[in-house]
Amino acid sequence: MASPSGTGHRAATRYRPLRIVVCVLIVGMAGAGCGGGKHTASHATPVPAPTTTTPEEDCRRLVDYWARAMIQGNRWSGLDWEQKGFSIDQHEVHDRVVAAARAEQRANGTAAALKLIDRQSRQECTARHGAMGGGRH
Repeated sequence: MASPSGTGHRAATRYRPLRIVVCVLIVGMAGAGCGGGKHTASHATPVPAPTTTTPEEDCRRLVDYWARAMIQGNRWSGLDWEQKGFSIDQHEVHDRVVAAARAEQRANGTAAALKLIDRQSRQECTARHGAMGGGRH
């Protein structure tokens, strides 16, 4: 109802910005979980950081992993080179590393063979620039 003095309209106009701010705050608080409910994290999947490894490091990790599997008798070690994710060149590096590691294992034990794998896979993958090619060059 309008006030008899005619000031009702002016009062409503004067408080309109305040009502808008209050409505925005209420909606914002409800959306942020401030209404007493349980606050849940965003359902957005975090974006992974871009890969910063080099082809040499990727080769080393791959050769090292599968050579260790061969020396330690992992049940998956019998997969073929394609199933292991090797390029032909990486497979050649792997075969040389495993042959050297088996000889080291016979002579000095498994721990020594695993150290050799780490050292030789790094050296060969670096020397062959990640061994990403399809064969002999």
